[in-house]
Amino acid sequence: MVSVGYAQTPRSISLTGALAEARHRNPVLQAEHLTIQATQADVVTAGLRANPTLNNQTLQLAKPSHFPEHTRALNAQNRQVWWQLTKPFNVAGQRQKAVALAEQTVELSRRSYAETERKLLFDVANQWLDAWSAQRNLALIGRAQQTVDSLVSINQVRLRNQVITQTDLLRTQILADQYGLRAQTVRQDYQNQLLQLKRLLNTTDSLAIAATDEVTIWSPGSADSLLALAQRGRADVRVAEQAVEVAERNTRLQEALRVPQPELGILYNPQNSVPYVGFYGTMPLPIFNKNQGEIQKAKVLRLQREQVVQYTHQQVQAEVLTAYRSYQTQRQNLSRYTGILRQADQILSSVRYAYLKGGTTIVDFLEAQRSWLDVQQEYLNTQVEYRRSFIQLLFATGQIQQLAN
Repeated sequence: MVSVGYAQTPRSISLTGALAEARHRNPVLQAEHLTIQATQADVVTAGLRANPTLNNQTLQLAKPSHFPEHTRALNAQNRQVWWQLTKPFNVAGQRQKAVALAEQTVELSRRSYAETERKLLFDVANQWLDAWSAQRNLALIGRAQQTVDSLVSINQVRLRNQVITQTDLLRTQILADQYGLRAQTVRQDYQNQLLQLKRLLNTTDSLAIAATDEVTIWSPGSADSLLALAQRGRADVRVAEQAVEVAERNTRLQEALRVPQPELGILYNPQNSVPYVGFYGTMPLPIFNKNQGEIQKAKVLRLQREQVVQYTHQQVQAEVLTAYRSYQTQRQNLSRYTGILRQADQILSSVRYAYLKGGTTIVDFLEAQRSWLDVQQEYLNTQVEYRRSFIQLLFATGQIQQLAN
């Protein structure tokens, strides 16, 4: 039996599609989500009450000469038994403060997950852009190769008709071979970029970059509005602010722990078969250890995290303004290429027509072809930089996560 294999049709994926897929399938995010579940277990642990303690002490008369008359060693009159049941009591709200700290730590884990997601989506967006750039570059080389290949076919006929020399055909063929080699390199680069994208998306599907342009239809708004949005909702800002809240809760808990916990209970004490019942209580005396070190450490950590919040706000402002200015510059650069591209196409068409009519040499045509390709590649590089500045602005303002929705 002959087995027949079918090539998998590539699945077209857009920028927003790649971000949404990475959010749900990336293994790094899946592992990070388990951290949230682990901190939720700490809330359960913090809310548990202390177990009671059961204590037994038994004293047995060692010398038979001390036994009462007509008794043996195991007789109750020859031993004393101490049964004690005690439990530590929470007198300064330590358990409630520990629960509050654990709950704030859970929220910190959630915000840390959001920051990890923001950074990962930034990597995915840049990887998608690298694949998009390689795809466009491959298409551009293909256009140039098609033009030169058609000219090679024409020159072969013209050589047979003795319109041109062998040198003209060889020069045209050399340029076509150069474009063929370049196309192989760019095609391999495109496949490599797709492979890296598949790794980030955690998929084995055959992928292709979608032709839809989701960048040019986006309007960022003013710099002030973007800065306010970033300061209010960016994940790393919320992480820094939540870290301050965690430090504050920890300070309250450490201050509560300097209050000693009493251990109270009841006891049952049969002595030589005479039963006694009583009350048991013990409390550490806070003379030497008042949890001074942990309290001091908690206050220092709170001050440290408050400084991190201040620094993070300054960093956000610098990143947003830098990204916004770069985006504006790249958008202006892109808009200026409309006339340049039109002129490059007109020049190539004119030189090609003149060459075929015998009005110019093969050298002029080859120079025009190379100049056209240089302009097209510069335009492609400008498109890439414009889109990269767009992604950087989304990352700086925290909107890249909204784009994944």
